[in-house]
Amino acid sequence: MSDFLYNVSTLCLLVLFFSALLVLYRLAIGPRAGDRAVAFDVLATILIGVICILTIMWNSSLFFDAVWILTLVGFLGTAAMARYLERGRVF
Repeated sequence: MSDFLYNVSTLCLLVLFFSALLVLYRLAIGPRAGDRAVAFDVLATILIGVICILTIMWNSSLFFDAVWILTLVGFLGTAAMARYLERGRVF
């Protein structure tokens, strides 16, 4: 890995960790359930980004399956929470 790519990846990780801290604040303080649901979805997206960047930095394709699973779980969780907030029930 070149030095430039390593430095850019490290900078991206720092930005994602700072973003995760802000999202965790919104998740804890959020006044409504909708705010918390959106914060959970954004946190899942940040976690997926961190895993992708670490996979690139480690030069491995081992964790791409975990990315697909987290993407699916995050989407289904968000869809279920939106449906519950809209109708009061999931099914």
